[in-house]
Amino acid sequence: MTGATLTDVRADKTTTSLPPTSGAITLRVLRRQVRLIPLVGLIYFSVSGGPNGLENAISSAGPGMAMLLIIAIPIIFAIPCALMNAELGSALPLEGGYYYWVKVALGKFAGFVEGMSSWFTSFLDTTLYPVLFVDYLATWFPGVARGQHAVFSTLNGRFSLDLHWLIAIMFMIPLAFLNARGSKIVGETSATLMVVIMAPFVVLTGLGVWKILTTPALDPLHPFVLSGSTKASAFSAGLAVVIWNYVGFDSISTASEEIDRPKRTYPLALAISMPLIMMSYLLPMLAAMASGLHHSDPTSLWADGDFALAGDLLDGPWLKGAIIAGAMAAQVGLFSSLLLSGSRVPAVPAADGYLPRTLARTHPRFGTPVEAIAVSCAMFAVFCALDFVTLLDADIILGLVGLLLEFVALLVLRKKFPLMEWPFRVPVGWFGVIGIFVLPLVITVALIWSTITQEIGAFWIGGTMFAISALLYWPTKWWIKRRRPDAVVEVSDLDLGPGIDVAAVVEGRSLAR
Repeated sequence: MTGATLTDVRADKTTTSLPPTSGAITLRVLRRQVRLIPLVGLIYFSVSGGPNGLENAISSAGPGMAMLLIIAIPIIFAIPCALMNAELGSALPLEGGYYYWVKVALGKFAGFVEGMSSWFTSFLDTTLYPVLFVDYLATWFPGVARGQHAVFSTLNGRFSLDLHWLIAIMFMIPLAFLNARGSKIVGETSATLMVVIMAPFVVLTGLGVWKILTTPALDPLHPFVLSGSTKASAFSAGLAVVIWNYVGFDSISTASEEIDRPKRTYPLALAISMPLIMMSYLLPMLAAMASGLHHSDPTSLWADGDFALAGDLLDGPWLKGAIIAGAMAAQVGLFSSLLLSGSRVPAVPAADGYLPRTLARTHPRFGTPVEAIAVSCAMFAVFCALDFVTLLDADIILGLVGLLLEFVALLVLRKKFPLMEWPFRVPVGWFGVIGIFVLPLVITVALIWSTITQEIGAFWIGGTMFAISALLYWPTKWWIKRRRPDAVVEVSDLDLGPGIDVAAVVEGRSLAR
């Protein structure tokens, strides 16, 4: 994590009123370097990266239901997640983000599970984007498609060491070096890429909306659901695809202490990002369905890459090429932002002593967790051999369970520290907090059940990885942490209420002075 150093701490009057145990790591941040617009770019790529990948929602649910899901999921899922992150992120703007939210609320074990399961989630989630990059590259160079030039393949081709896998690894290497140079450059790159990606979709949207306005008989939302499907079954079928495109608002919280004025900037960036992401899905989807693509069979033929084909129909090969290039640029932004947030996750448990301390060590110049970045990329290289669908379904299961822990942490913190300083609060008191928790809980249960019935292999991958993250607590506590104290953290900006020693709580020592 930026600015973390490995030192023996005998006393640190600026962070705690109780003398920490000798041998504790002290976590210091070199500088707050991520401002509002770069932070919006990082959140945009942590959650979205553009509408590419949403095409499958049409073939899963139908044109009308796909559009309804794009509108409904922010209301019942994404906005509650953003509100939860805004409240916790502004109250506890600590490097490690949700690790500390859960640790302070629910204790060391829960914090460890949240941290490790989130790191495991990054193995699945961040790996998706090198895989997608090569998938898009294969539209121009078919020889790099998955399964070509394979040297080893198993699980009916779902795990394959081939040319596709090798290029995915090569894609990661320069972006790992970019991450090693710091969050500022990653944030600025993300903001630039966001403009590059959105430009061709703005053109696509304009052309599609013009066609709708000038063709009175055109109904882009017909048929509303797949032939032979009910509205309920269509909603369930498209849910996973759309949810995946709205997950990740908590990701950048792991670099909270690298954000300039986080108590103000983080909630504001979330407020800007939400409508931006929603409109970047809604309008291009409407335009693509108005293009006439798959007019003969609008419910079963839509697949990844069809935004480019819709652009070809609306304005020719140049727009098709621009959309494909934008999709490839999106994978760069997605991978970079998620590597940034994901690499901070193991660094914090490592600083607390549960993982090798080398994962908490930072670059002397850039202040980045270079060892954690390298280890994360090594794990991504393994998971790049899996196919996209298996990665996606397992990722959703593992990620949503961790997300529910964060909602529970919000409820517990409201109860545990009633006089805590909350720079941003979810409106309507307890009714509002409970309300934003219930809907994501229902969505998570529905998705878990859908995965059990339709993709049992992905359910077992996600479930097993979560179980491992919990079971690792005891062996790491006994054999790695032993009696080492938790990290000393800079808490001068935090206030849990009168009479509460903030440092003692955050460092897991004691609530009493």
